[in-house]
Amino acid sequence: MDQIEEIMRKSTELGKSIALTPMYKDFKKAEHDLLHNPEARKLVEDLQKMKQEHYGKQAAGIELSKEEQDAMTELENVCLKNPQVLISNNANTKFQEFMEQISKNIKDGIKSIEKI
Repeated sequence: MDQIEEIMRKSTELGKSIALTPMYKDFKKAEHDLLHNPEARKLVEDLQKMKQEHYGKQAAGIELSKEEQDAMTELENVCLKNPQVLISNNANTKFQEFMEQISKNIKDGIKSIEKI
């Protein structure tokens, strides 16, 4: 097996290991529960739509008004008051932090070889 094939095999094994962690399982359950909760799902969809609209304006060089910024903050607060959205947000945050740490460790491994 050549070096690239070995790396691909190891990355697949890493993916399988990640899928067995409590953080991944919590993330997937929270995601599933959110998708099957119409009220929570609508809140998140509305927030995502608003964020996309704001991003589009900013990308076009249009500054958001105070009212638009306040509306975003208010919708974020409403979302986080919904128990299912809060659970999903927390599970997603923990899983993303976990994945960032894995990525950092991979980068550290690369850097350690570069120093040699």
